[in-house]
Amino acid sequence: MGKVIVLTTGGTIASVRNEATGLFTSGAMPGEKLVDRNRLELDIEVEAESVFQVPSNAMDFGKLMILRAKILERLTDEDVLGIVVTHGTDTLEESSYFMDLVLDCRRPVVFTGAQRAPSDEGTDCYTNIRDAVVAAACPDCAGLGVLVVFNEGVYCAKYVRKMHAFNMHAFTAFTYGQLGYVDKGQCFLSQKPLRREHHVPTKAFPLVEIVKASLGSDGDVINYLTDSGAAGIVLEGLGRGHVTPRFMTAVQRAVDKGVHVVITTTCEQGRVHPVYDFPGGVRDLQARGVIAGHDYSSHKARIKLSVLLASGVDSPQDLREAFAV
Repeated sequence: MGKVIVLTTGGTIASVRNEATGLFTSGAMPGEKLVDRNRLELDIEVEAESVFQVPSNAMDFGKLMILRAKILERLTDEDVLGIVVTHGTDTLEESSYFMDLVLDCRRPVVFTGAQRAPSDEGTDCYTNIRDAVVAAACPDCAGLGVLVVFNEGVYCAKYVRKMHAFNMHAFTAFTYGQLGYVDKGQCFLSQKPLRREHHVPTKAFPLVEIVKASLGSDGDVINYLTDSGAAGIVLEGLGRGHVTPRFMTAVQRAVDKGVHVVITTTCEQGRVHPVYDFPGGVRDLQARGVIAGHDYSSHKARIKLSVLLASGVDSPQDLREAFAV
């Protein structure tokens, strides 16, 4: 009989109320206690292991590489049907996409979390874990890459976004929608991702940061990052991927100094594309060596650029091709 491994990393889903403050201590509950078999009501064998006990704002590339190693270690057991990772929701979309890029395995790896702590009335903690375990054990989920299961929806890690700060319907995938759903202990899929990619980080993760464009903003932050040794800068542009004309001198300086600059859009749907010929438009940016970030959100683009650079993919042409899919 197969089993599902639940690796816990902390977050709201593992929170315990601090009686002194009345607030919650994120990640205080160890995984072995969180995965309450009686409350999950599953016929599937489940084994829990705590990897971290941190809020998700404390997650970083170093911890993610440790988590990657732990996932690969547990997958050496042929009896393991799949892996579930419980994670705080704030950076869940970034961590799940990171893992999608750096794992090359057919068995399902499923991220989930919760918007309400285990002790909260109406908590979504146990239903989300249960549904994630069901998806991780589902043969139809094999080979789809890393998935996110939340509020009964099944999402592709590449496109899933947190859309609400506290509502239990917290995640969606704009434009692309759910891959499927979990209902009463069964996982139903209606679509599958067409493309997968896999990279193996062999170098230290470089400094890559996001700079958001807004009305009248200038390029001082870009200059600061360039002078601070940034290897990459992701611009979150307006509309089709536009920045203010005041950005352009700093952008050109960054590119001339070898910084890889990617342009994305702050819009939830649609891709960056050269439509206009004004200063600060996509055409202007591309002419200066900026990489078009297609339909990636700025957070996903930062994760992807970081993984690519740490994996030795660093030529402008290779990076342009990587962001075209």
